[in-house]
Amino acid sequence: MTAKPRILLTGAAGRVGTALWQGWEAQDCFDLTLTDRRPIEGARSPSEIGEIGDYAFVEKICADQDVLVHLAYISAANVGQGTLDLTDIGVSMRLFHRAHAAGITKIVLASTNHVTGWNEHLSDPPTFSTADQIMPDGWYGAMKGMAEVAGRNLVNTEDMRFISIRIGSFTGKSEVDSLRLCSTLLTPRDAVQLFGLAVEYKGPEKFFITYGASDNIDGDFRGFLDISAGIEELGYKPQDHIAAERHRFIS
Repeated sequence: MTAKPRILLTGAAGRVGTALWQGWEAQDCFDLTLTDRRPIEGARSPSEIGEIGDYAFVEKICADQDVLVHLAYISAANVGQGTLDLTDIGVSMRLFHRAHAAGITKIVLASTNHVTGWNEHLSDPPTFSTADQIMPDGWYGAMKGMAEVAGRNLVNTEDMRFISIRIGSFTGKSEVDSLRLCSTLLTPRDAVQLFGLAVEYKGPEKFFITYGASDNIDGDFRGFLDISAGIEELGYKPQDHIAAERHRFIS
């Protein structure tokens, strides 16, 4: 019997993290270790509560894992204000380094459409956002974009795999209540599928980026986040057809 992949999930108490571990526990597909700074309620999987800015804690949680799914984020509120605290990119780079040193062979990053969020300011409808673009609309998007660049370095120098999923909008629900969400919403069950496929991916590409949205293509309409890499490389088949809902918001 083949052992289940051992997955370390950071940010497991958050909205996306909770959807992932709940879905994966129901499927019984991975051997999960959950971690967050806050308690993780209701999980069967073992959990470790601590700060990912604490190197000793990071060293502990990375041991005996196969894949790191990194959702945790350190707020950039103090960027440029003379603080000595590590920013999110500093924490992420140290986590990635420790993951490699511990023998983790793949990192799946929960990135954000804010890496290219400025595209929504350039035109109406927004400029189409593709994986090769970095057009951040704030420090959050900039930090996630830098984490993707750090992942590229790991792939080049350490022969790791790195998959970045730039999540559009995640509300924890499947209902679309605005025209924008018809392009950007990632529903919980589609998130479970997409991140699960990234964890299991063994194809030829060592590094790639896809946007995380449900089915945002409807006939001639294409949402402004490019989900093609997820479909073509991972075999992603979104179950929730959010683009079809746009007719409700067009007069």
